Amino acid sequence: MNSAQNSLAQPEERPESRSLRKGTTLGRMIESIAKELNESLCGAVISASTSLRVLAADPPNIEGARETTRRTIRASKRAAEAVSRLRALLSETNKGIKTVAPSIKGSSSETTGGTG
Repeated sequence: MNSAQNSLAQPEERPESRSLRKGTTLGRMIESIAKELNESLCGAVISASTSLRVLAADPPNIEGARETTRRTIRASKRAAEAVSRLRALLSETNKGIKTVAPSIKGSSSETTGGTG
């Protein structure tokens, strides 16, 4: 390979850089899901509170209570979906950790004389 081709070649990514990038991406995904979960739960609480308030009115606003109950259900479903996505994401992450963990455990027992 001549020097022109060599200068155009992409440098090979180091494993540390790849791991850091994956960790940053994972962190952003978890942050996004946590935000969505929080927003959904807040929406459910607000809708449930509104439902109670319209039912406590004199006379109770039954149709208003129905609508706010529907909103509570929708928000709760969004929260459940966010939890499912987070579990799936963490499950995928744990698969990678489980493949590394045995070698880490073995190396720690060697350094501690087999007690770790």
